[in-house]
Formats: sequence, structure tokens, C-alpha cells
Amino acid sequence: MAEEDQSKKKPKNPKTYQVRKECIKRKAMELSTLCDIKVCTIITSPQGELQTWPENLDAVKEVLDLYTQNLKPEKKRKASSSEEKDEEEDKREKDILTLVESKLDAVNKRIRFLENKNVVDKGKKQRIE
Repeated sequence: MAEEDQSKKKPKNPKTYQVRKECIKRKAMELSTLCDIKVCTIITSPQGELQTWPENLDAVKEVLDLYTQNLKPEKKRKASSSEEKDEEEDKREKDILTLVESKLDAVNKRIRFLENKNVVDKGKKQRIE
């Protein structure tokens, strides 16, 4: 009986998702414009679709490249620190960097997938016309 109730339930209000997604995109645009900075958002829908702002994937890649360039760890040694503390810090930095790089790889794979999908979709539209 509980399974039947769950199958009858609709996904959470899609209009709420749509409104909030547009709000996030608008705020990103405002932040970019008002502060003259590079901003990108990556939003995953409840159906698993990725959407970005700006929609120009080259601009998104540019921001992601800047992000990865700033993640490269710099060796900073403190004269008063012991070797053990330095090794622990290095290990934590490497762990964080590995985690972020893996997430970035996943985002880049999804971007390539969407680019390929856009090419296929454009091809279908041209055939229909």
C-alpha cells in the first residue's frame, strides 16, 4: 500500500524549482555585471539535466579553468613548524585537491556530453527543417 502511495506522488513542485533556478541565474548575472567579475553556475535538475549560466559553454570553461589554476597548491613551509605538521598539511591539501579535481572532471565530462548532445540536437533540427 505504501508503494502505491509513493507511485501516485508527483515530483516536488517543478514550478518552485523553475522559479528558484531562474533566481539563481539572475543573481549570478547581477553579480557578474555589478562587480565586473566572471561567474558561472552549474545547476542539476531533479531529472539529472545539467544547466549552466552563462549558456555559452566557452565562458563556463573559462571560469572553470581559472578555478583549477587557483587550486594548485603552493609549497609554504613555516620555519617554526615541525615536519609532522607540514606533512599533515600537505596530505590534507592533496586530499582536498584530489576531491575537487575529481568533481571538476565529472563536470567537464558532463559539459562534453552536453556539447555532443547540442550538436546532435542541432543536427536533428536541421533535418526536420
